[in-house]
Amino acid sequence: MKKISVKKNHVIRIAALLIWCAVIFLFSANNSDESNAQSNALFEFIVRFINPAYESMDPAAQLKYHDTATFIIRKLAHFTEYAILGALAFSALWKIGRTKLRAVCASLFGLLYACTDEFHQLFVSGRSGQIRDVFIDFSGAVFGTLIAVYFLSRVDRHFKE
Repeated sequence: MKKISVKKNHVIRIAALLIWCAVIFLFSANNSDESNAQSNALFEFIVRFINPAYESMDPAAQLKYHDTATFIIRKLAHFTEYAILGALAFSALWKIGRTKLRAVCASLFGLLYACTDEFHQLFVSGRSGQIRDVFIDFSGAVFGTLIAVYFLSRVDRHFKE
């Protein structure tokens, strides 16, 4: 099996990070109607598995359930997309040899991108930038970074044995 050169490996890691940044940007560029349609489609898919009794609820209870579940889905989506961003940033910053410094840099990259993402949403029809979302995004980036650190330490330990 042919090994990938260190330079190509680094380019691939950076490309993956940049592609994921573009994915986040494109999600944020959706206007409120498009964003709500995505959330509602995901809600419909999930509610069939989690709460089959949803259809038998009265309309007021359905509305409350829908609003709460959609809010949770949206915030988990924020957290998840930034967890992936944190892990990819940690991977792309592999030239920073010290793991703790690399983790801090990857997490701060996530925070910076979250701030610019929420600023971007100020200019999208029907959307708004939310400080709360910056905190959720940053938490996701930190989580993703920590997961990457954990797996890196496991891989390193495996190869040292």
